[in-house]
Amino acid sequence: MSDKRFEGYASRGFTARLKTCGPFRSDDGVIFGVARGLAEYFGWPVGLTRLIMALATVFLFFWPTIILYLAAALLMSPAPKGGLGSQEERDIWFKAQMDPNSAMDQLAKRAGTVEKRLRRLEDYVTSKEFLWRRRMGE
Repeated sequence: MSDKRFEGYASRGFTARLKTCGPFRSDDGVIFGVARGLAEYFGWPVGLTRLIMALATVFLFFWPTIILYLAAALLMSPAPKGGLGSQEERDIWFKAQMDPNSAMDQLAKRAGTVEKRLRRLEDYVTSKEFLWRRRMGE
């Protein structure tokens, strides 16, 4: 595990890491969202992933493929609501799954900085200088 997000968590079991770090089942999937979740995780086209799974089911062994698919549906946790758009959101999600207390501290710190910025903006907008510039057309 070379990713810094996972340092110190190597002692966790495979299923615990899988449930917190991905791949996730997609809410937009057809059957349990496994194929779409795997496609999003590995960066593959969804159609190709579904085709590979269908061909594996037909040409390989039917029941083992079905059992593996159902096992994947049970092991993969649902995707977080709202998605994970930026890398910063992903890091916060992983940290919250691994160490909820430090993630809450990090979010509280971010909220504090946002509040300070909002206060500065509010002070400027309600200042005489802002009103003067507005009236002068600047």
